Amino acid sequence: MRVHEFIVQSDYDQQELIQISNLASSFISQIIITYTDPNDNEHVIDVKSLLGMILQPIHAGTRIRLSTRGKDELEALETLIDCFSRVQGLEAEH
Repeated sequence: MRVHEFIVQSDYDQQELIQISNLASSFISQIIITYTDPNDNEHVIDVKSLLGMILQPIHAGTRIRLSTRGKDELEALETLIDCFSRVQGLEAEH
């Protein structure tokens, strides 16, 4: 299992989330994002699920945990980190 955390710098719009989900679908590994909303509700979303991605708003300031598990987990993680950062700027957590 590979994990990367980052903070979203601005709200993701529906088209950006569709782009990320479509890219995630090209991998064999399970790809999950986890975050807590301002009301302290935890959300766990399968990034490959287009519906799951577009129905859960991801707002600026949200701390996202991106995790991958499977045969191509490292490649999936690196590609998705790059995709999230290209779609909009993000700040990595160390």
